[in-house]
Amino acid sequence: MFKKNLVPLILIVLSLLMVIGSKESRIKKAGWMGNTVFFPFVKSLKAIETTQELKQEVFSLRKQLAETTLEKLELQNQLKQFTGAYSISYDLGEVELIQAEVIGLAGQYQELNLVVDKGFKFGIKINDPVISASGIVGKIIQVAADHSIVLPFSNPRFQLPVMDARTSVQGILQSDISGTVSMNLIKLGSDIAVGDTIVTSNLSRLYPKSYPVGTIKRIRESQDNLFISADINPFTLVENLEHIFILKRQEQIEL
Repeated sequence: MFKKNLVPLILIVLSLLMVIGSKESRIKKAGWMGNTVFFPFVKSLKAIETTQELKQEVFSLRKQLAETTLEKLELQNQLKQFTGAYSISYDLGEVELIQAEVIGLAGQYQELNLVVDKGFKFGIKINDPVISASGIVGKIIQVAADHSIVLPFSNPRFQLPVMDARTSVQGILQSDISGTVSMNLIKLGSDIAVGDTIVTSNLSRLYPKSYPVGTIKRIRESQDNLFISADINPFTLVENLEHIFILKRQEQIEL
């Protein structure tokens, strides 16, 4: 019982001592108690206050770091876009390159389409050809005000006349549901070889002639023995694209 009431008794005694005496003596006693009796409590309060200040400072520094990181990323993305556009050295003729960012995917499995952040507000139209700095990508199939849908060459619904850059042998670029990209309907006995570069054909009304497509990695005969097919290593990896370029001509073109 005594131990339970000890702390209140001590506080009462200290309080009486604080009110006894002159103002100067009370100030001296308060200073002495602050440095002796109440020092652990004062120290704890100061430690808590210092901790709160440090936490606030750390929060402020983290915020500044996040802002700096975002600014750095924005500059890096801008540099990547300009570098990609500059790397297209191929002569595209009287066309305008409109750069767009890939912002989503539409469809399932190998029938995926790309969603890009440019629409008819930028003059984008259906059947506008789409390229990357490395090669063809596909064509526009749907247009909204602020976005468009791109049908890539990796989608089985995409077809394009292409040819062997070395011999001008013609064929049709197609992709199957397994993701294999091929140049099909090549006449049996045609002069093509593994390693040849495949480009867009002069028969295509979608792309300018001879824009890069890929290289031949394997040649196989069709089941009817009338044609041969060539599996292609495309220059553009659709699944890795961040930005694409839409070709704008003075007149609308179709495949």
